[in-house]
Amino acid sequence: MSAYEQLIKSGNKFFLVFEDLTNKIMTSKYNPLYYHGALPQFYLWVLYLSGLLLFAYYIPTVDNAYLSKALINAWTSVEYINDSIPFGAVVRGIHRYAGDAMVITILLHAIRVWFTDRYRQYRWLQWFSGIVLFVMVLFIGQTGYYLVWDERSLALTRMTVYALEGVPFFGPGLKEWFLNGDTISNYTMSNYLFIHIGLSFALLFGLWIHYVRMTRPVMTPPPAINYVLMALLLVFVFMFPITSGKMASLNGPPPTGFEMDWFFLAPYALMNSLPSALVYWLVVAGITVGACLLPMPWSFLIKEPPVEAAEVVLNKCVGCNLCYLDCPYQAIEMVPAPANSRFKLLATVLPYRCSGCGVCVGACAFDAIDLPDLPDANVLAQVKQIMEAK
Repeated sequence: MSAYEQLIKSGNKFFLVFEDLTNKIMTSKYNPLYYHGALPQFYLWVLYLSGLLLFAYYIPTVDNAYLSKALINAWTSVEYINDSIPFGAVVRGIHRYAGDAMVITILLHAIRVWFTDRYRQYRWLQWFSGIVLFVMVLFIGQTGYYLVWDERSLALTRMTVYALEGVPFFGPGLKEWFLNGDTISNYTMSNYLFIHIGLSFALLFGLWIHYVRMTRPVMTPPPAINYVLMALLLVFVFMFPITSGKMASLNGPPPTGFEMDWFFLAPYALMNSLPSALVYWLVVAGITVGACLLPMPWSFLIKEPPVEAAEVVLNKCVGCNLCYLDCPYQAIEMVPAPANSRFKLLATVLPYRCSGCGVCVGACAFDAIDLPDLPDANVLAQVKQIMEAK
């Protein structure tokens, strides 16, 4: 057994022990480890709702666009939400900490999937789309920090411009797209807001791709778990209230430092530690592409025989579609039966999607589907033997 296989086995054993302990405390119905994929989506709904409330009062400008005596811009609108709107500070805190919580739960979901070895072969699409979704979430969170328009926002904007300029050939175009012009202006803030909201809703399409190969994905935890998750958010909101830094000034001295949110702004710390923007992009691209390609067959770190796909016994199949409905990976399709058949449809297995899990075997009431390496008759004989031994 290789070192990698030992790591996976140890990690899986740890999760099983932790699951068993959690079941004893919370029962299996409310064990959050059984909803690790649904937890980030709960926080996504919280972000949508809290973001909608913040959007109602947000003004995406960097200067006094209304020529009034009082300065009205992005920073002052955020301060108005925080200080003058009833529960505005609470809504802002919920939005901020829900973003952090979403990153944490995504990482826990990925680690759980990794150590249970459920990211390869027929699950490659979920892993690949999950990496893309995670990168999108990080960028959406970063644009949220731009929108505050304090000194940290200005520093992040300038660092992003520096990074984009370092992209070979496309750097100047990317910079102009990012700033919505040649320099920072009111159009820049409008672009930030568009990116922040547009990418947030693009996540829904990405989630559809993430779920498309799952027959019955668990998308929402039980209400009791949702209440606990919301209560944890509120604890952080009141214990660690969110505040802004000083208002950004395009003509003032550049900020020398800012408060770091490691969940979203870690790439900027990485950028600051590398010698050039080009090296930064090479490192980021290497990490991202490497994570995406892990499930590819030629890069498997665990060597194992290919999955033996289930097989339909055509002379027994009645076209009832029970196996089709129960297959968790959409590996079974119902196709028109031959002209001489008594039935309209027959089941057929798509081998490249089949995981060999055997769910279809248990779903079929007519013994019309089997696993080649584990026939139904053998399974029943083993079950009977165990029952008689007891």
